[in-house]
Amino acid sequence: MDIAGLVIGVVTAWETSVQIFDIVHAGRKYGMDYELLHVKLEVERIRLLTWGEAVGLSAVDHGQPSPDARLNRADMRAVIIRLLGCIQHVFSQSERLQEIYGLSPMTPPDHQEGEYPPTQTQFILGPIFKRAYESLRRSAKDRQGTASLPRKTIWVIQDKKKFQTLVDEIRGFNDSLEALFPDVASKAATLIRNDIDMSVEVRELQVLQQATADGHEEISETASIRIETLGGTARTVTEAELVSPQVTEALADQVKSARIGDNDTNELDRQLKDLETFIQTRNHGALTLSLLGPDRYLARVSAHVYWDGQHEREPFWAFEDREMGYTKLSHPSFDLYRRKKFIDRPSRDGYESPSDADYVLLDVEADARYENVHPGTHCIPYFPENAVTVTVAGFGLECWDYEEKFGKPRDNTILVNCSEMPNIPARKLLRRLNELCRGRHKLGWNPTYDDARLREFTGDMGITYYTNEKFLKISDLLSLLNRRDILADFTSTSSVALQWAGPETEGIGIWNFLWQIIISKELSMRIEKSEGGSYSGFTPRVLASLTVSSLWLSNVEIILADAKIRIEDIQKPLTAEEKSQAEDVKARANDAMRSNRYQKAVDLYTEAMKIDLSNPIYRANRSAALLTMGKVEEAHHDALVTTQLDSKYAKGWARLGITELKLGKGMRAKAAYQRAIEAAGSEATALMKQGLADATALIDRDLKAIDAETDVAAQQILRNNFLDQEWEITGKNPEFHSRVHEQQVGGLLLFAERIKWPYINEVRDFAEDVYANLRSGATIPPDLYDWLFGLTLPGKWMSFKIMSALICSTPSLFENVGVARYYECGLSLPRQSYWRVRSVLGRVLGCVPGIISLCGWIGPCPPVDFIPPLQKSPRHVRLKARHVALTQCDNSDSNIIYIGGRGDQDDLRKIQPGEDVQDFIVQMKDSDNWIIPEAPMQEVSTVIIKAIRLKKLPLEVNIAAMSANGELDEKRLADESEYRATIVFSIDNNEDPVSYTLYSNPVFVTLPPCHLGPAGRHEIHLRELSHFQKRVWSVERLKDHTPEDFDQGVMIINATGKGAEAIARAWCSERGKNAVIRRAGGPCFACAVRGAGQAGLRVGVLIWVS
Repeated sequence: MDIAGLVIGVVTAWETSVQIFDIVHAGRKYGMDYELLHVKLEVERIRLLTWGEAVGLSAVDHGQPSPDARLNRADMRAVIIRLLGCIQHVFSQSERLQEIYGLSPMTPPDHQEGEYPPTQTQFILGPIFKRAYESLRRSAKDRQGTASLPRKTIWVIQDKKKFQTLVDEIRGFNDSLEALFPDVASKAATLIRNDIDMSVEVRELQVLQQATADGHEEISETASIRIETLGGTARTVTEAELVSPQVTEALADQVKSARIGDNDTNELDRQLKDLETFIQTRNHGALTLSLLGPDRYLARVSAHVYWDGQHEREPFWAFEDREMGYTKLSHPSFDLYRRKKFIDRPSRDGYESPSDADYVLLDVEADARYENVHPGTHCIPYFPENAVTVTVAGFGLECWDYEEKFGKPRDNTILVNCSEMPNIPARKLLRRLNELCRGRHKLGWNPTYDDARLREFTGDMGITYYTNEKFLKISDLLSLLNRRDILADFTSTSSVALQWAGPETEGIGIWNFLWQIIISKELSMRIEKSEGGSYSGFTPRVLASLTVSSLWLSNVEIILADAKIRIEDIQKPLTAEEKSQAEDVKARANDAMRSNRYQKAVDLYTEAMKIDLSNPIYRANRSAALLTMGKVEEAHHDALVTTQLDSKYAKGWARLGITELKLGKGMRAKAAYQRAIEAAGSEATALMKQGLADATALIDRDLKAIDAETDVAAQQILRNNFLDQEWEITGKNPEFHSRVHEQQVGGLLLFAERIKWPYINEVRDFAEDVYANLRSGATIPPDLYDWLFGLTLPGKWMSFKIMSALICSTPSLFENVGVARYYECGLSLPRQSYWRVRSVLGRVLGCVPGIISLCGWIGPCPPVDFIPPLQKSPRHVRLKARHVALTQCDNSDSNIIYIGGRGDQDDLRKIQPGEDVQDFIVQMKDSDNWIIPEAPMQEVSTVIIKAIRLKKLPLEVNIAAMSANGELDEKRLADESEYRATIVFSIDNNEDPVSYTLYSNPVFVTLPPCHLGPAGRHEIHLRELSHFQKRVWSVERLKDHTPEDFDQGVMIINATGKGAEAIARAWCSERGKNAVIRRAGGPCFACAVRGAGQAGLRVGVLIWVS
């Protein structure tokens, strides 16, 4: 059966599982507690239905392929069908329903065969989950169109405690289904949240909130927030407030001709919808920010931008990319700063479809959407490239990073394959690397060959395969690359070179490294060819391995050079007498050869070599004697050394050729005989020419044998063995050449020029010759080695690498400071300083004119003063600043994680508690009540940075103890020291300067523009006006701001004066506040305030620059 047919089986099982919930009713005579229990069960039904829709099961028709490629996997389909079968099994046995789950039977008397009467719970949840119940209604109609179904028993709740067991079991099965597809689980949760957020039925929401409070806290909290937004309160619902049995019966009678939810909306609903349309029209083009995640499964957070009024079928990220135009880096070597996308999964049904790699946070800086044109802030790149900063999308990445570091722990169990790997000869590794570099043998042309090539390097991985599905190989390669004993974790080191070119204690060695490159490329090719899907084990170390593999194969060329012997180091005759003695021994050996005394000849040639090891003739003759005795390997070794002693000795090459023939290596024999004939010239012998012909004939026989082999696996082995001859390293030295060294040197010089490096001339003199010196045998630091070969992970690793390479290329500086010990260290020079963009000084000083941001660094910044004073000498500096919370975790047992505050307390457009609904609607629809708020006035003040002071902090306890015991030298002690920064400002040349101590490291977000609305800039209602007037603070007054001045609204800082943005940022750092920044070309005032408020990014502070 084809894959589509197999997927239909999953669809059928899912549809049956969703429909089977119809047999359970709450029972009208039992009361409120029973109805709430049934709501709990119906919520599980909604979860199951939404999960299937998110996977794509609702879109599958007979003969069509699965929307989600993971359903093509036999093991995945089997697990899903088993779980769905478990759900059906719960409802299928009468005895279990009565004895274990506390249900009692009741036959429906008034409904046609195959139908079930609508339950009171469906009337409660139907107005909330309209999308889900519309799907159920369509499914019911489809069932009516088929053959009539037998009437089945309805089961009503009788024992509450036992019935809760049923709910718990169904919830467990749903949890297991969601765990199979973490990305789908997140998407399904978003769909449910959206349904709740669109609902206007307060009473129904109160029931949902109460029923889910102890099982689905995230749903309960969403309902609670929506209730507050609608002007209600989250409270316990009484039985009298539910739909009465009489109403239920009346509605049930209507279901015979119309399905659930088809009744007309009431007048109030119509008026509220008309009001919503009225407000949407006025909001057209308004900037809307969205934060998705984290959830109980994933720490991932993503932030998005869209504009009100966009076409509902066009996903908002399409607008984001088109509108914002992300800028590109200005030099090819700088592209190393961005992570490569290994999986390109197209979106489906209007929803983003992130790949496995998108769920791996390698480093926030590595994302192409992270950095913007304004240093130290997060914003979608909108402004000109030469304005230089960081994005709204970047803010999401910062939230994700914060959640990974400080959020709730999550289970991240993966499989690791620790089976014994085959011992791969060097020649096979080099041959396969060459094939991969040249793009030979494209994956997918012949699956059998693909499998054979992979097995050559992995063996069977301790697994027996019964099918040849590609996904099996992907999963197993992931489990292999996650092992820690023989493979490198590139995320745990700053240098790739140490893994393959450094001392054995520092890395895994060249051959294990090359094996990892091959395995990573094999995985990459299979991922590119896969039809989507998700696989367990895609971890940061796997993504790092894929990255290094890709760079190595692109940037490094492997050359096998003839091994050379230093003749001057070889023992030679000291006197003419010794030389004559050696010749006499050789003559005796020749006589022994002529008389067929081969062992005697070998002994005598060996005696002659002890006197004169530099003579190639002695060794060539011994090779001939050994060959005659059948000792081919020893003869081959002697012949090889002969060619190294004298590369122009024709007989030596001929000896090598015949030994290669004896070993069955036609390609190498042919190459040796060609060298012999070339060296001999016109004196080439007939034996040499015959040897060449014999080698050519052997090659032809080998090729014919390969073609004649009918077993694919055996044929692949023959072919590989034949090609391996070209990469035999005996007598060769593998050399690794950089294909990009000129590009990398050019990029380093450009980086130095752009950041105004004070030692630029010294760098130019050194860097232009560094690669030539390396090829001549010079030793260089591993970080510079990495840079010349273009081998580094993106983000912080590349940022660290380029500055380290710059320091290494400045000999006078490198001698004094060396390479930084930590990724986030800044660099203090006598007349200027440089800081990482994510450091507190990087974020605060990023807006200062004349400072640029490039590859994770900002500079040149003003010089710093140390407290206590230090010599004016270069040094690396570690800054100390605490993180500002970006995600807020609930400390209860809830799985909910909140970003910012809960609910939208600022939005006074919503009806308030106790307010008359009709009066509210009239007020909101009165056009005279809508105005355009005035932005902060332009200030004329001037702010100047007078000093940057770094106060040394006490050492960590363990470091202090090591220092006291004399275990740390002066340099290590300096590396471990931490400093807290204080910036001193002068405002309008006032005599009293203002100082801000940078205690925390906030995130600054620059907003993109909104689109003009009907009135140009976007309007607000008079109800909201106070929020745009009373909270504007000038930079001169910021020091007087106290915690009591904060409320639930947005604090607005007027930073329109010259240099005022820096002091506003410094205040945020001192007070521990993230902030949104609005500058020229950004959104209108109304959109900017909302972007900073609870309806936006929830940071609570807006810095209005211009």
